[in-house]
Amino acid sequence: MTIDFTLNGKAQHVQIRSGDRLVYVLQKLGDFPSLVPDCLSGNCGHCLVFMDSRLIYSCITPAFKAKDTSIVTYEGFSKTDECKDIVHALTEAAAFPCDFCYKAKVLMIAELLERIPMPEPAQILEQLDIVSCTCTDPVSLTEAITLAAEARNKRKFKRANK
Repeated sequence: MTIDFTLNGKAQHVQIRSGDRLVYVLQKLGDFPSLVPDCLSGNCGHCLVFMDSRLIYSCITPAFKAKDTSIVTYEGFSKTDECKDIVHALTEAAAFPCDFCYKAKVLMIAELLERIPMPEPAQILEQLDIVSCTCTDPVSLTEAITLAAEARNKRKFKRANK
């Protein structure tokens, strides 16, 4: 079967088999260190990508589901202002995720802020379950997410005034 989709803004035309997992298909298309099929059960978060702006575990997503979608990996997202806001906020709050989960947590934060522009602490703590790594203190992560939300909203407000 052949599918077409967009990957980090570039059109893709890919031959797949019915049982292929999306994570493996994406790995074959480029150098994406953020895509690691560790658990193959949607628990660890090492394979998170945005599919049509929705965060998914690519290790449990059948490749055929990518047909006619837009997929953004961490590598694509890292070039955005939203990512820069999150990275800066993590540094400001002294929330330093380990190398194992850093990229997944950035995507997780981005997804939360897209759904809820100013999340409450309880909403933030619920979101942290998406990535199963306890390397970072939830209090500092909550502070970082709040800082990222404020920065994002300030940037949006400034755009609206131009």
